[in-house]
Amino acid sequence: MSATLSPPRPSRPTDPRRRNGRMMWLLPAGGFLLILAPVGLLAGAGNPPCETPTPVPTAAGGGGNWVATAYGPPWGGIQGTGITATGINLTAGPPAYVIAVDPAVITLGSFAHVNPNPFGTSHAFYAGDTGGAILGRHIDIYDWHGRGAQDAWGKRKVRVIPAPAPGSGNLLDEITPTSVSQPTTTTAATACATAPTVLALTPGQSATILPDGQATAPASAPIAVKQAIAAGNQIIDKPYLWGGGHGQPLTELAAGYDCSGATSYVLHAAGLFGDYAQDSTQLETYRQAGAGQWISVYANSAHAFIDIAGVVLDTAHYTTTAPAGSGPRWQPQSIIAAQYAGDEADGHGGFVQRHPKGL
Repeated sequence: MSATLSPPRPSRPTDPRRRNGRMMWLLPAGGFLLILAPVGLLAGAGNPPCETPTPVPTAAGGGGNWVATAYGPPWGGIQGTGITATGINLTAGPPAYVIAVDPAVITLGSFAHVNPNPFGTSHAFYAGDTGGAILGRHIDIYDWHGRGAQDAWGKRKVRVIPAPAPGSGNLLDEITPTSVSQPTTTTAATACATAPTVLALTPGQSATILPDGQATAPASAPIAVKQAIAAGNQIIDKPYLWGGGHGQPLTELAAGYDCSGATSYVLHAAGLFGDYAQDSTQLETYRQAGAGQWISVYANSAHAFIDIAGVVLDTAHYTTTAPAGSGPRWQPQSIIAAQYAGDEADGHGGFVQRHPKGL
């Protein structure tokens, strides 16, 4: 059950644009859909680690009618290299809410809401790129789904509203900068006590569940672990839906998730899974046997959940700290014993533990 966009619009003449000095032609039309993963995590890409991004200028009411086009892979030739003006590496096609802007109008490193957008999201976009033809009240929305989706979006009028830096927000929803110029861990030398970072990381090797139900990734974790937590953050407001997340590519966000659909989704986001979800029985043979150092999948014939860096994404609730709802939610590792007891009481006999190689 994917979140689709508006129906295709009639074809219009090609739209010549330039990105980083290269001419790009875009064939407008209509909508597409959604999401998944990499990460980088210090200060906003293109900003010194301790610099707070300047807000989006609020001229003309801070919003109004803007023009939005879309760009992204396949890279090369007239499409450019896939490295943004702020150093974000998009060459692997990571899902990320990034826009190219005119820096004279929207400050690089700031955030803005864009409505409508190709993903139907209400989350902020990161102003992380520029383009030779992106001038004035014109933005270019990064769409990792490829040329078909970019052409389908075409050229539309949108409203652009300044947004605050998300702080310890959802990487997928705010920014996913695998930077070519920045380290991927926070150290005492690079951390800033006074200025907020784009993503607050937890020191050490354990993730932390925030009051709003999202989880922060440990600074020392491998990139795949951070990607998995980012993906989990993206679906914690989704309801439980039997079969949710199955039958569609895992690059698409579903309307709801069941246990194995949620587990498959975060593993795919981390580059550790195929393109389609598996059920809990199939997850009993996922990758390697036993618990992992960073990621452990728990599965039996009736249920599955996943432990990532010490926090558990589970559709069965055993804690009062998780936000209300019936779908996947982050819960402390301490709930695993209760999950085992519950499944054994139901006659399912505990769980098989599996993990990806090296994690």
